[in-house]
Amino acid sequence: MQRDALLTQDELDFIQTMQHNPQLNVRDATSSLLVNGGSQIRDLLTRLAAHEQVTIQANFENQQMTFPLHLVEDEFHALHLRLGVPSIYEDGPMVRPWRLVLEEPVALENAKGQPGTMYVHEVSCKGVLLEVRNKTKPPKHFALWFSPSGYERIALRGSFERETEQGFYAYELSQSDKDETERLRQYILQQHRLTHPALHI
Repeated sequence: MQRDALLTQDELDFIQTMQHNPQLNVRDATSSLLVNGGSQIRDLLTRLAAHEQVTIQANFENQQMTFPLHLVEDEFHALHLRLGVPSIYEDGPMVRPWRLVLEEPVALENAKGQPGTMYVHEVSCKGVLLEVRNKTKPPKHFALWFSPSGYERIALRGSFERETEQGFYAYELSQSDKDETERLRQYILQQHRLTHPALHI
């Protein structure tokens, strides 16, 4: 190698490896959003997304998906609109969050990972339906961990709403951490893909 070369051979090899790595060259099609329709529409959406919550809603069959739009800055300080993880709702007499019915109930855990007496039967982005075992009284509020099989555990905070005719307890979720809310939405979206594969092709 020449003495006045700017890069060493190792550095050149590393750059070439990065350029030819297929994993690094794949765009995330689900999160990127190209807005056609002129600069005025793009500018309006960008201004709105910077100051207000902007969403895109899709309706299909008896379900709705609401995608939040986020304004993100890339490494070149250019601003882009990016789709967030959707909230999924189902139509009926009233619109309500889509609920995932678990095949097997999952025990909520404490911070140490020990299962308690509260078992999740259904979960949505807004609430959970719980079974309370060992004849313990359901709490008015809880802050526990949901650990579905094969997925990273998710912190849940719930407030008691009502008891159902089947003897389960409905809790409204009040997530204080945006990351936990996003992880719950990711989990529900992943399960929705498995339940409705035709919608996600």
